[in-house]
Amino acid sequence: MTTENKLLSALSYLSILFLPVLFPLIVWILTSDRPETRHYAANALVLHLLPAILLFAIFVTAGILGLTTNNAASVGWFLIILLSLFALVAFGFFIYSIYKGIKILVD
Repeated sequence: MTTENKLLSALSYLSILFLPVLFPLIVWILTSDRPETRHYAANALVLHLLPAILLFAIFVTAGILGLTTNNAASVGWFLIILLSLFALVAFGFFIYSIYKGIKILVD
């Protein structure tokens, strides 16, 4: 892998610090001639999108639960538990993205 490809691949993961979804998307679109860099950009894009998709699913689930049960207290506790789990998962994705970016630079 060339230095330029390595840098673009690493920055796709490390962009979680400055342009989480936009940078990997741009790299993925513009590197059709470099399959390895495109692969890393696609993986970084998925890693950056998963927390947003998960958060959306949590709110939809809480909304449906709230509409069906009419019990605000149980929905509130359910939402607190799910959002706490979400925070752990999102932090894990954040750390993993930084790890992958550094690993690509070091290798």
